[in-house]
This record gives sequence, C-alpha cells and structure tokens, in this order.
Amino acid sequence: MRYWFILLFLGFTALISCSDDLKTYPVGEDFIELDSRVVQIDTLTLKTATIQLDSVVTSGSARLLIGALKDPVFGNLDSQSFFRLAPRDFFIDENAVYDSIALILHYDRYYYGDTTQTHTYRAHEIIDDFEPKDNDQTQFYNTSTLSFSNDILGELLFTAYPNKKDSINISLKHSFGENLFNNIQNKTIENIDDLEKIFKGITVVQENNSNNVLGFKNSSSLVRLYYTLDDGLNSDNDRYMDFNIIEFFNKISSDKSSTLLNPITDGEYILPSNETNNRMYIQAGVSLNMRVEIPYVRDLNTINSENGGTVINATLKMYPDPESHNKDISSIESLEVYVIDNKNRFVKQLEPATLKSYNAELNYDYYYSLDITSFIDEIQRSPYLTNYALLFVLPNNNQSVDKLLIFDGVYGRETKMKIELTYLLY
Repeated sequence: MRYWFILLFLGFTALISCSDDLKTYPVGEDFIELDSRVVQIDTLTLKTATIQLDSVVTSGSARLLIGALKDPVFGNLDSQSFFRLAPRDFFIDENAVYDSIALILHYDRYYYGDTTQTHTYRAHEIIDDFEPKDNDQTQFYNTSTLSFSNDILGELLFTAYPNKKDSINISLKHSFGENLFNNIQNKTIENIDDLEKIFKGITVVQENNSNNVLGFKNSSSLVRLYYTLDDGLNSDNDRYMDFNIIEFFNKISSDKSSTLLNPITDGEYILPSNETNNRMYIQAGVSLNMRVEIPYVRDLNTINSENGGTVINATLKMYPDPESHNKDISSIESLEVYVIDNKNRFVKQLEPATLKSYNAELNYDYYYSLDITSFIDEIQRSPYLTNYALLFVLPNNNQSVDKLLIFDGVYGRETKMKIELTYLLY
C-alpha cells in the first residue's frame, strides 16, 4: 500500500478548483480502482482583509522611536518618546560647581524614511506622574500619553547620520539643570521619590519638518549633568552625573482619514481587501495587520470518498505588492502569525511565515511562505464551526514603524495569494 501511494504521488497530480459555493471536489475517474488517491488544490477561496489592533505595548522594548512620516497610502505617522530617569546615586560634593546639562540620545542604527532631511527635536518636561492613566493597566501602549509642559526644555536642529555617528546631544535649559544640581547637592533630593517630586521625566517630539523616524538605544541614552570640583589640586576637575532611563514608552499614532484605511474604527473592524484595491496593509508601531480567512476549508470533508481523507500538506503563499513595497523588503525576513477568532482576539501563535526568493521573469522577486497543514487539519477535525482566521504581524511590532503591502489581485496564477494543498483520499 505504501509503495502504491509513493508511485501515485510522484506520477500524478490532479488540479481541482474551489469556489464560494463549493460543495464537492470531483476526482478523476481514471483512478477509481486504486485504494488511495492524491489530489492537489491551489484555488481554495481566501477572504483577505486589513485590521488594526486596539493598541500595542511599547514599554519594555529596547528602542526609543522619535519622528514623523508623511504617507498618502498608510496615513501620516508620529512617534514620540516619554522617559523617566534617575542617577545611580544622589551625592554631589559640597564644593562642586554646576556647569551644564544635556540630553544624549545614542543611535541604534534603526531608521525609516529620508535621513538626508533636516530634523528638529524638542525636549519637554513631563508634568504627570510616570504611570498609566488607566487604573487597570500596568504597562504603557502606543496609545498611552502623559501631560508635558509647553515650554521647550531643549531644542536641536540636525541632520541624522544613524550609521556614522553614535549620538546626538540636546543642550537643556541652564536653570533646569542648576535646579537639579542644587537640590541634590543640598540633599533635598536623596532618593527617587524625592527626585520625582521635582523632576518626573522628559519627552522628545519631532517638529513636522522631515519625513523620518529614528531609533535610539534605551540602554545608553541619558541626561548628563556636568559640574566641576575644586579638590585643592586642580580647579578644573570636570565631573558629571548621569541620569539613566529607568522606564519609557513610545506613543505612536497615525492619521488615516485621507486613506482607504479610514473606515477602520476599532480592533474588531475587518476591512476587506476588495475595498483597498486588493491590498492588505501591515505596519508596525500602530499594529496594522493582515487577516486571512479560509472560509470553506471544512468543505474538504465533502470530497467524494467512501472513507474520507486527510491533508498531507498545505502552504500559503503571499506576494508583496510589486509597485509599493519597500526596496528593502529582503530585510523583513519573516512575519509573525497568530490564530484569531471572528472578533480578532488572539487564540494562539503559529510558526512564522518566511521570505523566499522567487526567480521568474516577473516583478515579484520575493514571496512569503507559511505551512498551514496543522491549522487546516485542526479546523477540519473540529466538531464546531470555528470562524478562525490567520493574523500576520511584522516582527518587532512594538519597536519599529516598518510597513508592507501584500497583494491579493488577479495578475496571474503564479503571483496571486493562494494555498497549495495536497489531499489524500482513502
């Protein structure tokens, strides 16, 4: 029996199609006398859409994201970092003399957009306690915010070199630094609780004069307070005290009002791809995600067979839009995949979809491939009519603003999103 199956699989594949009103899968009569048969299907109906999750946790990541993007397709995006700082100790010698204070942000080599444009960063002092405003929340999200002073604490006009320079330096107000210095030196501030009565944190925003988001290291970015100490030997003895980031989050928001994504109202809204020019939108930071449903997968059970059958293999292939994906698509090597229900709630995580090379005389150089054999088999065998779907999310969803369009048009059999499924009939 095993050898019959191997010979059959290598020597024959039968192509059959599914449609929205699928009830049965006809199988070629030439093999009616065999004990087992193999068929291949590559036209299972897919229902594709874009959704946006309500929020993304951005506290606890490793990257500050600061900047703004102008995008007529995805919508304009703004990213603003809020951070809480504290020194390792609270001692300044009584003979020390205050000098200056600065915010130092270290690049982590991540950027999105045009780095050649001039940037303007402005630092403001946070005036809220550094904690989520919703009492039931213990983390900060991309939708979180804190109140901050309108007064500019520091400002820098610069051109970014994230791959050449290691940091940018924003000089802060002399009076702000002097006040911190005096309160630590005279022991008004002796611990974090004392510090937060006077200084709750800093937020950095970019003025909308450029089209770029930059990433900075949470671990090494800091506020540095400079002073000198006359130790009796050298009156020009330079010293400093570092205020390291101990907590932070990125507020990331987008305005989709002038785009095809405008109908999305909440995390349960499903925007079909036929309303977005047969494209699905994926963007990190604001958690735009692709949703793929396979509505007729249970109808595989109605294939004409006395004893039923089973899925041997099922692979979902997805092609980036050739006209609008980022040139650096090869840098997005995978997509995270989750099973969700009809209200877009998470059920479980699957193995990621991986990027593959596609060598053809078309514009599609790459496609994403996902093994969904176990997912289809589980739905087939379930005694309940589950309305489960697949959710595709960019990796590092909480610490980047990368974006990707997946095409679901009908350019041709070789480039349309599809499932390649091999089914064994008993």
